[in-house]
Amino acid sequence: MIISPPILKTPQGNASDEQWLAALMPFTTRGSFPIASRMAWHGGQHIEHTDTGAQGEPVRAIADGMVIYKRDPSPNADKKPLAYQGTTDNGCVVIKHSTEIGEGPDGQIEYYSIYMHLKQIFVKKKQPVNRKDSLGSVGSCNGNNAIHLEIICDDANLKKIVGRNSGTLDISKDGRDKIVYGDMHFYLPPGTPFFASIASPQAPAGSGAAVHTSSVPLFVTMRFERGKCLLTTRQEDTQQEDVFVEVGAALADSDDKYEYSLYSKATALGDAFHIAPSAAYELLRFGRVINTENESPILAGSVPHWHKVNYPGGQGWINLNAVGIKKFSDADFPHWLGWTLIEDDPTPDSQCNSPTLEKWLIGNSGKKLDKGVLATALADAKVQSRFSRTICKFPTEWEKSTIDTRYAWLKSKSEVLDDPMNEMKYAEFKGHIESLSFWEEAGLEISSAHWHFHPMVFIEQFRQCNWIDKSELKKIYPDDIQKMDKGKIQTAKNGLNDAIREKYRKQICIAIRKHLINRTGLRMTNFFAQGAEESRTLTWMSESRSEKSCNDLYGGKLGNDLPGDGYKYRGRGIKQLTGKSNYAGYWVYRGKITRNSFDPAWWSKKNTRKPEINNPDFLINDNYATIDAGAWYWESGPRRGEPRKNSTINKIIDEFQGDLSSIARTVCVEINGGANGLENRQYHTIRIAKILTDLV
Repeated sequence: MIISPPILKTPQGNASDEQWLAALMPFTTRGSFPIASRMAWHGGQHIEHTDTGAQGEPVRAIADGMVIYKRDPSPNADKKPLAYQGTTDNGCVVIKHSTEIGEGPDGQIEYYSIYMHLKQIFVKKKQPVNRKDSLGSVGSCNGNNAIHLEIICDDANLKKIVGRNSGTLDISKDGRDKIVYGDMHFYLPPGTPFFASIASPQAPAGSGAAVHTSSVPLFVTMRFERGKCLLTTRQEDTQQEDVFVEVGAALADSDDKYEYSLYSKATALGDAFHIAPSAAYELLRFGRVINTENESPILAGSVPHWHKVNYPGGQGWINLNAVGIKKFSDADFPHWLGWTLIEDDPTPDSQCNSPTLEKWLIGNSGKKLDKGVLATALADAKVQSRFSRTICKFPTEWEKSTIDTRYAWLKSKSEVLDDPMNEMKYAEFKGHIESLSFWEEAGLEISSAHWHFHPMVFIEQFRQCNWIDKSELKKIYPDDIQKMDKGKIQTAKNGLNDAIREKYRKQICIAIRKHLINRTGLRMTNFFAQGAEESRTLTWMSESRSEKSCNDLYGGKLGNDLPGDGYKYRGRGIKQLTGKSNYAGYWVYRGKITRNSFDPAWWSKKNTRKPEINNPDFLINDNYATIDAGAWYWESGPRRGEPRKNSTINKIIDEFQGDLSSIARTVCVEINGGANGLENRQYHTIRIAKILTDLV
């Protein structure tokens, strides 16, 4: 699933993705989530904007889906019943999203996004929409220039999305391994030792005796951010139950290019412990091997994973692969990050009577929850942040037939409602809600009492996922294969089909997740664009030259030193891995041969040991290797027997300053050693960027 905010603007300066998203979807006290004024449930987020143009800011689909309901706005937005407390537009669009967030049935999810207070509507019912398509324009809500956005799902899909449907995360076992994305997290049980130093990252134990032993459970987050590896420790707050606080400031690994050098670190670790570097890479990347279909598991305690982290009162080195430490990812919605499932409101109405949320609002003040305490709490940034990571089950606000059941309490005085409505005021309010309601007419295939996510935080969460679903890959690599040559587009009609795409799609998702290519839209864009040229969009996984042509072209090059090597080690896989030296590198990476089984630069010396690669067709007969070899080359990049100056193309992309055509040229040279097919690579880079990035 590729996802983006409903309002898109080009980021300014060096803002992080989180900062950019927060600027487009800011927290507000009006229309906050999941509680609004009067202690009423509020299922979405009001997104206010300053645009006051005649057409209004475009409101865009957050992800691919199907329009299952749309309501054109009434022309009487400035009159009652719509104008209850100011001009209110009632244009509405509901999209059903059927997509994927990971492997297997649990990775196939459905959810709905609801867009309200639109001034204009540009789509029709039953119309498929792509992410970033304009649905309508920003209208008004109670006199403010704003829309209301909701994201909802049913019980079955909550279990798939979150990994559970109640309670806190089970820390007695590792988290999900088929649905993994974002930051990695580690549970450190009491008794976990910390060391003052380590001899080396490959050291099986810390140097000397432990300097500290944890007396309380700790939680360490490992985050890769533009090359850096950041480690944050959390523990439960001693003053507030179920609140977790950071222990000191996040620590950056001493290697400030840690992420970009994962391949070299994995190689050293693999050599030291006689395991495949590809498995060691997963240990460093995920804290464990998750791709167990293709990699041998690494048992806890068998291979070290050292990082320096904070503990209460100090800092020390911890082996994150020690026995007893459990591993998770953001896909597990860890409770120590604040994720909380709320389903404890015993009443059927729309007043929030959740004991959990009431306790949070009161905090340690010792006061009773009244109108003043509620207003102060809802304006508090810490409360807003904590509420934003709740996932709450309560009735929809938009069901016309249940308005009295849900809102009759507004006519009775309470601690949070000292000015109840009389019958006339209630009738005005009810008429306003009726003018916005749509639930019965829309006929959604979901109960009217369902789960609600904070929209901005949901989008922030799943912008880290980027698991490519079937429809998204079809847009990246469509049936009609296109090639740009000498300024003209050549098209092979129906040259690609679903069967070929599905043959490789899971492997593509696994590879780009493992090698951090899916961390940004620009990284993915360049990976797929280069693959469009190298593999003719998945249809040429083996070089089509004749045996003689390959031997003439590659003989005596790329480590090919024996007769017939040019053809034997011809281009294979999504990035057309070519030459014995590159094959040897990948075979070492996968643990099929060892680095010390052959001599370096064997092609330039006599009587040297050469790598024994008995089955080069493995690269086209094993679907995972077909894709993974391309991701490995992206990461390690040996070229003509020499390592790439930059350890990964991810680094080149992250640091590049220039337009899409220029970056395509740079990446082309890194992969190809020259400018072969550059025009086509540039064409696909620009085309695919429109699909995978936030460009509009």
